[in-house]
Amino acid sequence: MHEYPDNELVNMVCEKSEDARDLLYDKYKYIVDIIYNKYLKSAYALSVDLNELKQEALLGFSDALVNYDQDKSASLPTFISICVERRINNYVKKADTQKYRMLKEAYSLDAPMSDHSTLKEYIGDDSTDPGKTIEMEENILNLKKQIDVLLSPREKEVYELLINDFSYDDICTILKISQKQVYNTVARLREKIKSII
Repeated sequence: MHEYPDNELVNMVCEKSEDARDLLYDKYKYIVDIIYNKYLKSAYALSVDLNELKQEALLGFSDALVNYDQDKSASLPTFISICVERRINNYVKKADTQKYRMLKEAYSLDAPMSDHSTLKEYIGDDSTDPGKTIEMEENILNLKKQIDVLLSPREKEVYELLINDFSYDDICTILKISQKQVYNTVARLREKIKSII
């Protein structure tokens, strides 16, 4: 089974082959480890159970194998990276939100201060305009579409990893390319993105 290419192994995983899943996990375990280790500090700070964090990483890996679309331009390692990253990130954000909610309940912004105003009135941002927020979201969506059209498949992979907070070293490891290739790709990305901004 070691001779099978990734796309055949992914198809076998979709047909419930545990052997194929194990082979792909052995091959790409390093990606799961990179992302898991990236979130260890946050997990400690939020008192997240590390076993649960690891479980989320493995679920992200499984999601990637099941949802991988071989017709898209992203390679399997890139897709695994993004799925695992999102899964762990969402889990940590949820833990952070729960911690924040407890703190918020303990220190409410609506609690009256000595001059009968609230803390929210002192630190609140009255400039939040829903119209501007919607316009900004539309601009970001248009920019993403333009970037997607402009970039080559390799540039898209590097771009996806960069916007998901992967370091240059992690990108080298995940895509199995040299640091010089990453730097050159990032330089091209910047020039292309500058041209449309």
